[in-house]
Amino acid sequence: MGELNKIKADIKKEKCVDLKECLELFQELWLKERADYNILISSAARKKLGKVADKDKKQYSQIKAKIEKIAKNPEHFKPLSGDFHGSRRVHIGDFVLIYIIDGDNIILEDYNHHDHIYIK
Repeated sequence: MGELNKIKADIKKEKCVDLKECLELFQELWLKERADYNILISSAARKKLGKVADKDKKQYSQIKAKIEKIAKNPEHFKPLSGDFHGSRRVHIGDFVLIYIIDGDNIILEDYNHHDHIYIK
């Protein structure tokens, strides 16, 4: 509640230039206060992510940053349909990470190049 009061004080002191900026501050606070999800990794995703970690540190760093964003707000990213109904996806460069939200868990299902990820 202390942070919310701080945002209210900032609004009163006109530290937020406009409503959009105030809403962004509020969203940042809301995301901080939300409980993170547990991240689980399927064996297929673990194998692929392990290869990336060994071969491309920059890409692996981008993946970790995106996983942190998923953990903060997993419903933000696009839900999939068809064979992937119930899953969501997030792009990381030319690659796609597919995950499932299951209660308090986020299960990383697969990671592959965009041209190959949707082939079953």
